[in-house]
Amino acid sequence: MGNHSCLSSAAMPLIRPKLLIETARIGARLYRREHDLPGAISGISTAARGPIVIRLRDAEWRCEELRRRRSPAYRPGRHVQILSALIAEADRGANQGRRQTKASGSAALRSAI
Repeated sequence: MGNHSCLSSAAMPLIRPKLLIETARIGARLYRREHDLPGAISGISTAARGPIVIRLRDAEWRCEELRRRRSPAYRPGRHVQILSALIAEADRGANQGRRQTKASGSAALRSAI
């Protein structure tokens, strides 16, 4: 199974297995912020985008560490849930930036992460 990139930033490129990314992208298309975000990160407010993306990125990194270590605590469904929310929130931020500043999609995505 090959690895693919789904998001990237200078601080942390997200290179994950193709199946994980494809599943998370489907989840991101179905993502409803008010319903799905609290399930991805408990106790998080849907108010501010920046801290949400950071917390989702950190939670996804913890899932990735468990996956790589082949930990029995790793839950693929949980990883997909968090990665889907991260992709959707990053896309949401990129789209907001595009509407406000007409920035390029890649620049807006990098600034969202």
